[in-house]
Amino acid sequence: MRHRVPGNQLGRPADQRKAVLRALATELLRRDEIVTTLAKAKAVRSCAERLITKGKKGQFGDYKDLHEKAKKGDAEAAKKVARVVHLRRQVGAFVYDKEVVTRVFDELAPRYKDRNGGYTRIIKAGPRRGDCTEMAIIQLV
Repeated sequence: MRHRVPGNQLGRPADQRKAVLRALATELLRRDEIVTTLAKAKAVRSCAERLITKGKKGQFGDYKDLHEKAKKGDAEAAKKVARVVHLRRQVGAFVYDKEVVTRVFDELAPRYKDRNGGYTRIIKAGPRRGDCTEMAIIQLV
């Protein structure tokens, strides 16, 4: 029995499900809005919000200045640089496009710096004509 098991299986094996979520998250972060089924929108919401949160944690004022301090031997600056690099690699491992990784850290993270979660909005768009599947628009707030 599946009582209280979190997550949506989307009727796919784990590798296919992960690929669909990666593709949807990449497109959402690239375009700020996508149209998909309601189940997929609900599933991709958590992925996208985690990526934006990582972008916020990897946001430091002047990265080049911090990098120069780290090269000169500042241990605290070196830790911060290592953290930024680690977070960028984590986001890059999930997202399919390097430009989207840059966008997460340079555009989206500053946009949501004062917001504690809830970066996405799901709007129901009615049934799809072919199979009457409930469609939704997921967008970044």
